[in-house]
Amino acid sequence: MAKQRITVCLPPCDQDDPESLRRAIGRAMAPYDYNREDSPHPDWVGEWDYWFISGAGCEFAVLPGHEDDPRLLRHDEWKERPEELPRSRCHGGPRGLLDLDTDRAEVAREAARRWDDWRRFADRHAGGSESVLRAVAEDPELRERFTRDPYAWFGADRAAYVAEQAAEVLPTPAMLTLGGRWVEYGGPGYRQWFNAYLQDLPADTMVVRVLYHS
Repeated sequence: MAKQRITVCLPPCDQDDPESLRRAIGRAMAPYDYNREDSPHPDWVGEWDYWFISGAGCEFAVLPGHEDDPRLLRHDEWKERPEELPRSRCHGGPRGLLDLDTDRAEVAREAARRWDDWRRFADRHAGGSESVLRAVAEDPELRERFTRDPYAWFGADRAAYVAEQAAEVLPTPAMLTLGGRWVEYGGPGYRQWFNAYLQDLPADTMVVRVLYHS
């Protein structure tokens, strides 16, 4: 049993009712409760037994100019002590108030710099891949920056590497769609799907990071 995060997508909630969002999450999560009494089929196993609104470590960036919107979620239910999030971060809110680009762009820039550094390093050791790998293996700083298997990690295509790194920024290991479908991580295809699905949601869709026990 372990704790994991899921991104839950919901229709707009009643802003005059502070419990409206939590009830909506509960209804969306209910079909996947370990303890539900009406198992859909004999081999059915649920996904969770308790959950909290919490995006610690994977908070969303807030679209600049909307930091004071009351629909943004800044209270982490998992932490005993209240946490003061920067105004630029939140655990969720309407998709239209979330800045989905800034964090991805920052990671893409760093990925491009790292790929270029690797290519320059490899070119300086043009004697062969074995000498490159030996140089990396013998230097802890190089291993940290380039990994133990840089040829496999960076690949031959700069654009593909940068895109892959940027695609990892937003996805959580699972997503609960507006239609109630629980989709779990399954390789690069999942990350691409997650980003595209999130980007195409209506602006008023509530998107919330949830920590659940599985």
